[in-house]
Amino acid sequence: MSGSTNIPADAPTICDSHVHVLDPERFPYADDRTYTPAPATVTDLETFMQKTGVGRVVLVQPSVYGTDNSALVDGLGKLGPGVARGIAVIDTARTSDAELGSLRDHGVRGLRVNVAVHGDDGSALAACIDRAAPFGLAVEIYAGMPFVLAHRGIIESSPVPVVLDHYAGVDPAAGNAAPGLSELTEILRAGHVWLKMSAPYRLPNRPASGDVEALSRRLVRANVDRLLWASDWPHTGRLPKEITRTQDAIDPFFDVDDVSVLAAIRRAAGSDENAHRILVDNPAALFGF
Repeated sequence: MSGSTNIPADAPTICDSHVHVLDPERFPYADDRTYTPAPATVTDLETFMQKTGVGRVVLVQPSVYGTDNSALVDGLGKLGPGVARGIAVIDTARTSDAELGSLRDHGVRGLRVNVAVHGDDGSALAACIDRAAPFGLAVEIYAGMPFVLAHRGIIESSPVPVVLDHYAGVDPAAGNAAPGLSELTEILRAGHVWLKMSAPYRLPNRPASGDVEALSRRLVRANVDRLLWASDWPHTGRLPKEITRTQDAIDPFFDVDDVSVLAAIRRAAGSDENAHRILVDNPAALFGF
């Protein structure tokens, strides 16, 4: 099933839809990166998968690699097509069709627009959708609901699947009154987006686990068939954004109990059938496992 020697052939098909591979010794980080994470290699990822019972992963290009997807492609090759898919980051003006075709051949199934790090007036999103469409790739957006609502027309008319990272930045502590939540449930219910229930530690005000679980339950009621679970392993960027970073200083990982987080997703799903959709069926359909 896999190019890896460490993942057993009978591994479960639970999919973690958002992990990163960081291998600076073999693949140096970009010079213009905004932080410097510790290594998190494919071998480390396999250990995490065994610990959590994950059998499939989606490798997402981290910002520290810019548009150089070499580490991503290497990771996809090591894990193999039965285990891994990828989300790449490209320069929409300079990346050639041949390069995009090669990325897809290596297991890439989507392109990422990282608004949280780079900002965007909507032009990057539109350009990314245009480049993704001929190759049947999804487009993934790391942004909060203000951006999603400002560009709702682009998103709803997209000819390719649109995926929202990390609960789309909705604040669970605000409950049903959370800004953007009603609009998010509308978009979900209509099937215009997929949503990753991931990285609650990146949400506003570092929400309590109970508030995150309540938000997850509401999203399940809106449209369980458009939900994905993801850990965001290895949980980069623990230092607050306000702290000045130097490229020589290692930014520590968040300390996350991934097994407990996954258990909370199962509870929020409300049934074994719904949990199977979120953890197995939905990512298999979206990413082509």
